[in-house]
Amino acid sequence: MFASRLARSSWRVSAATLQTTAAPVSAGNVTINKCQNYVPVVARSVCTSPVPQKPSKTFVEKAVYNGPKDVTESMAHLKTIEVAFGDKTRSLYPHVWLRENCQCHQCFNGDAIARVILVDELDLNIKPKEIQLVNGGLRVIWPDGHNSVYAGQWLHQRSFTDEARAKQRSEFALKKVLWGSDFKVHKMDFNLAMTDDRALLEWLIILEKYGIILVENSPQKTGPLLDFINRLGFARPTHYGTSYELQTEAIPNNLAYTGSKLGLHTDLPYVDYPPGTTWLHCIRQHEGKGGDNDLSDGVHAAHLLKERNRTLYDVLTRAPIYFQDAGFETYDFRKITKAPTIQLDEEGNISRLNISSQSRDSLMDLDAEGVLLFYKALKAFNDILYEISIRVKTKPGDMLVLDNFRVLHGRTPFDPSTASGKRLLHNAYIDWSELRSKRRVLQKKFGMELE
Repeated sequence: MFASRLARSSWRVSAATLQTTAAPVSAGNVTINKCQNYVPVVARSVCTSPVPQKPSKTFVEKAVYNGPKDVTESMAHLKTIEVAFGDKTRSLYPHVWLRENCQCHQCFNGDAIARVILVDELDLNIKPKEIQLVNGGLRVIWPDGHNSVYAGQWLHQRSFTDEARAKQRSEFALKKVLWGSDFKVHKMDFNLAMTDDRALLEWLIILEKYGIILVENSPQKTGPLLDFINRLGFARPTHYGTSYELQTEAIPNNLAYTGSKLGLHTDLPYVDYPPGTTWLHCIRQHEGKGGDNDLSDGVHAAHLLKERNRTLYDVLTRAPIYFQDAGFETYDFRKITKAPTIQLDEEGNISRLNISSQSRDSLMDLDAEGVLLFYKALKAFNDILYEISIRVKTKPGDMLVLDNFRVLHGRTPFDPSTASGKRLLHNAYIDWSELRSKRRVLQKKFGMELE
């Protein structure tokens, strides 16, 4: 009688109908442990056991849809629903997550791409009343009668497995490729990047992975830099405006306007959230000796410091350092922030470097012993930065684009009095949120998956 009912796809069982399970069995490569009770549903069993274990037996109909991202099997546990897909992968989905992420128009506004259901409406202990396989996806009927339908591809993309989460991280940000003193900077033609979306996507991928790229053959005048940035998003404004020209001045308010040597640094560490990328468009280069760019992969250098002296690395990740700048550009400003030299994210990975001898304040929120230890760590880090650095002298028409959270840049000294004209660079910034957004849009356009 039971078997004949199960075979009929229209059959349903209420939560009150229970069946005692047998000994543990294996389902594919997943061992299913003992569960006291389960409720058989049209394609799977809904576990109602108070023990958070997997059912020992599942009654399964072969799914009509068996594409690689179609749901082919599902079963409910105490806190989760386990789903198997056509590509043989499996994932657990918490009940509360499924309820919050219902895609119906009552719970989710598809036009705004925004969740409507609020946290205060959630029941952390919610359990499905019934689960079904429909059109390669999953339908969950909740105790209040609400129906939630999840497409198989939608669930597959949001799998909670290690492999799927790694793929999700790559959509957020591509994995960095570290480089050292033998690195050759990638180059791309300005007109190609401005007119060809595939070339632009390649350009964005290189910049995100390596943190540096050189654009050649751009017009030798002020303006094309912002034209390129506007193709990607919006320039990041600062107290210098949306862009500014760098040339020697008689009374400079920044060392960049002189011929002095500039040490390896990141730009604007004295603001709470520095610009994500730095753009330097060479319009007129110093003709004689000097004016070259020193460049170094700060993330690589930090990894080397960590390997060679973990204590000094830890000092730079913890010691709070004041950065400051003051003056007048488009308005009077007095910028101050406090941040460690090596900034880590919530997982302990390097998220940003804050380095600038020019704007690091003499005020230090450390005791005397801490100051001495900081200088020891900073000097060791600086030595490694130069050890793995490269040197590039841009020519008129070159745009050097740098990851300002990662790649440090400096400049060799030059004597402005020996040149027939002033060295002139056009400088601007754009944040990573804009660049990664453009990369994702172009990825979708060309159907490209990246690691």
